[in-house]
Amino acid sequence: MWRYILFLMYIISGLGIFPTAYAQTYLQGTNVIPLSDAAHCDLLPINTRITADNAFLKLKQIDPKSVEENVNEMIGEYWWIDGMLVTMITRSITPDWPKVNLYKRQKAEAPEIIYVTGTTPDRTWVNDYFSEIKSVNNFEVLVDYFKTRSNYKSFLVQDNKGKFIVMGTIYVKKQDAQKAHELIDLILNSLYFKQ
Repeated sequence: MWRYILFLMYIISGLGIFPTAYAQTYLQGTNVIPLSDAAHCDLLPINTRITADNAFLKLKQIDPKSVEENVNEMIGEYWWIDGMLVTMITRSITPDWPKVNLYKRQKAEAPEIIYVTGTTPDRTWVNDYFSEIKSVNNFEVLVDYFKTRSNYKSFLVQDNKGKFIVMGTIYVKKQDAQKAHELIDLILNSLYFKQ
């Protein structure tokens, strides 16, 4: 009798009727592929990734007010490096996920200066903003973020052959902003797209 019950529970759990323990997920999101399928990066080997559950806990430690409200809202794959959460969202460039015009994206992301007649413009947001487009190895990259006003630093990478796009984000405590900028440079300098 107990064999029959165990067999029945096995069948039912396989159909997803009984809740099972949350699987260890290392990659989430629509059309997201592992970074290792598109590129090689010594700093982000596949065997040192952390799970989405762990990444969500780390994110909430860094930024309790982050927009992600639960682990299901995490997209990409994740690494924990020197107290910083690295998220990489890698996709093949397709009609659904087209190549991005980095110069247009840079202009769209830049903070606007609001001028009020008769007042001196507040340039604190503009002065705190960092943005650059550059070529590294076999790709172009847009790096942009607020230096001291946010807990994340972003970069968008596209290989020169037009095959892959990678959106990277480093979540960091505000006091470690310089460390995050240095990590972005280290990642970019060790990243090579596959031919």
